[in-house]
Formats: sequence, structure tokens, C-alpha cells
Amino acid sequence: MARNAGLRPTPRGRAGAGGEKGRAAGRERRARPSGGSSGRAGASRGAARPSRAPKAPSVASRRRAAAPQPQAPAERRQRHQRARAARVALLAVGALAALAVVALVALFALRDSSLFRISSVEFEPTEHISADDVQNLARVPVDATLLNVDTSAIEAELKKNPWVGSVSFERVFPNTLRISIQEQVPDLLVVMSSGSVGWYLGDAGTWIEPVPIQAAEGQSVNDAALAIAQEKGCVLVTDVPSTVDPAAGSAATDEVLDAVRQFREGFSDDFASQVVCYSAPSVENISCVLASGVEVSLGSADEIATKQAIVESYLEQYPGSVVLINVRVTSAPSFREVASDHLQAGEGVSVSSGSSDGGQAADDGSGSSGSSGDGSSGDSAAANGSGDGADGSSDAADGA
Repeated sequence: MARNAGLRPTPRGRAGAGGEKGRAAGRERRARPSGGSSGRAGASRGAARPSRAPKAPSVASRRRAAAPQPQAPAERRQRHQRARAARVALLAVGALAALAVVALVALFALRDSSLFRISSVEFEPTEHISADDVQNLARVPVDATLLNVDTSAIEAELKKNPWVGSVSFERVFPNTLRISIQEQVPDLLVVMSSGSVGWYLGDAGTWIEPVPIQAAEGQSVNDAALAIAQEKGCVLVTDVPSTVDPAAGSAATDEVLDAVRQFREGFSDDFASQVVCYSAPSVENISCVLASGVEVSLGSADEIATKQAIVESYLEQYPGSVVLINVRVTSAPSFREVASDHLQAGEGVSVSSGSSDGGQAADDGSGSSGSSGDGSSGDSAAANGSGDGADGSSDAADGA
């Protein structure tokens, strides 16, 4: 009992540190494989294992990913409609192409057929072109058909008549060719330098034919020419140089006539309609006469709008009393005014190169021939100053 009492039990807490070490060593020994006891091997086994690389997707999975996803019903319906419309369009194009081929083959097969041989040519005569004229010029070949007739050649033959402006054709099956002609419209009546002959110039710029001008007793050549021009509804051009040499059917290429054209196109429609006569002795000396009898010295064809504005300004400021306006130099325009209470509107006939054979003195003694007291003559005083010496005539110049 005494021996047992001398033995002191070891406290658990104090033996815990050594016991724990032993137990840990035991567990380590049990965990080791039976084949080795090397420290290096143990350390290697105790290390963390490397993670494996992810596997590449298989071919089947890639195919499943690439496969189209199922579409919504509305989208499928739209695709179907578009495909059907494309098929219909292709079918329509193919059908039209087939019809065109068939028509082309039929044309070549029938173009020389006697079934459509021309046996009748119809034409409605115009003012200056008769049925005989067309018959003589439009010589349709005897074997021509409505499908092979050369209408360009027929038109070229018809235009040998200078009155022919344009030609149209109508095929009336099975055997009739109908021809329609639009005549040239006389645009100008140009009086030649000889004074006894005028030429119609068409609206296409082509000379048409000469016109004899015969003045009655007491009538000037320009008066007679103006009467002819007004009857035809065209504008009179006088005093052209001798270099103007017209020929029927040829184009007018003269510079003085081109200057007149520029003025006519540059004026406003309202002002141009008031001009009844142009005088064109040279490109730098163009003048015109208005329907009121006022003569306007225009000069060369430049600053046309400015010249028109100056003329209209004078006509507005001095209504009924102005007989001559000079706008050759727009920076220094001038005008001539007749002081008289008995002036009347003239007929717009120009006095040629200062000749005043048709002018009459006004009742009040005015020497200006802007208008006679009875209104029978519209000859205005020429720019060279004919009739300047009258007491009733006065020059008003703005810087001239």
C-alpha cells in the first residue's frame, strides 16, 4: 500500500504533448506505403497534385453547337414568302424573255411578207405643202412593207421642202402608211439690203423662202414689209448688210441675226412682245421699234436686262411723249421727248438709215416724226437726228 502510494500518476494534460507527437508519428507510419521509407518520396507524396487540363470538346459537341437554332414561326413564314416571291419573279422574267424571242423571230419572218406591203400613203395637206409635194418627195419603194419601210430616208426627202419642220409616221395595219407634217413657223421676216425682197426665217433657224415686197403709192418699203410680217405673225428685221445671203433650207449663221436673237431671248416676254421691228446694220448698231412707235437704240447685245430696265423707266416717267431712247451706253443713257398734246401712238414702223419717206410732221409743227396728228404714220425719228430742228422737240440727256 505504501509503495503504491508513492507512485504518482502522470497528469493527462502534461503528457498530452508527448502523446500527441507519438500518435501523429503513428498515423504517418500507417499512411506510408509498404514499399518505401525514403524521406524524399514521402515529401513528394505529401505535395499537392497538379490539376488536369480541360478536355477539348468532342466533334459531336462541336456539331451540335454549329447546328442552326430552331427559328420562330413568324421568321420561317417570312423566309418562305421571300423565297416564293423570288421564284415568281424569276418565272416572270423568263416568260418575258421567251415572249421577246418569239416576237423577234416573228418580226424577222414577217418583215418582208407581202401581207403588210404598203399599198396606200395618207397625208393631210398643209398651208404650204400639198399632197403632190408629198407624193413627189416621199417616194415609198414598191416592195416596202410596214415592217421594213425606211422612215428616216422618207423624212430626209420631205425636208428638202424648206417649209417642212418635223415629220411623224403612223403604221395602219395591214397596208397603210400615214404621214403627218408640222410646218416651220416663220419667226422673222428679214428684208435684204436691196429692199425689194424679204426672206422668211423659221423658228428652227432655217431659211424658208423669199417674199417679194411691193410698196403701194405713198408707202415705204418698211411699211409694206411690216404689213406682211404682222400678217404672218413674225417680227420684221431691216437694214441687214449685204453679207446676209440666205438659201432655202439652209441654217442662218449671220452675226447680225444672232445679235437680234440674243436681244429677243434676253428681253422679258412682255417687253419682247412689244417689239415689232429690229434694225440690224451691224452687231454694234442694233435698234428696235416698239408697237407704240418709240425707237430704241440698243447697240451691241450686252447688258440686255439693264437696257430693258432703263427703257421701261423712261417710258414710265414720260408716258406718250418719248420718241427715241438711246441705251447703247448704259452708264449714259438719253432720250428724246416731243412736247406736244396731239401725239398719238404710231404703228411701229422703223425709219431705215435716216430716211423719212413715210414720216409726217405733227399738227403742232413738231419736226419729229414720232407720230402724225392723224396717227397714220408711226415712223419715229432715227438715231442720226432726222427732224431735230422742230420747235416742239427737245433732247433730254442724262450725262449725254
